[in-house]
Amino acid sequence: MTPAELLRLASDRRRAATEVWSELLGGGSSCRLDGSLSAHEGAKLREGESVLLGLVVRQLRAHPGDDVRTSLDAASAAWARQPVPDRGRDWDAYRRGGDDALRDLRAVVSPPGPVPPPTR
Repeated sequence: MTPAELLRLASDRRRAATEVWSELLGGGSSCRLDGSLSAHEGAKLREGESVLLGLVVRQLRAHPGDDVRTSLDAASAAWARQPVPDRGRDWDAYRRGGDDALRDLRAVVSPPGPVPPPTR
């Protein structure tokens, strides 16, 4: 996968996540969530996904010559440095959304190869 292909993929996925995030909020603000298990958990999941994908997009645009794995590693490091308060399930969903998005991109960039036959 080329950096341009990953940029297009990450941008498309970010746009989709942001649309779902917005729909789930119904015009509200994700910063004013009450921390309870609710429909907001889904919104926080999409928010985390959108933020992570935004980090990937910014990394690819800032360093277009980097290998895609290098770009994902840099975005992953930036994601890990983000301070996320321990505020319950909604914030856990936020972190999970970004982690899942990163894992999915890594799987596309480096899909698992065929399983070798067992040795006897």
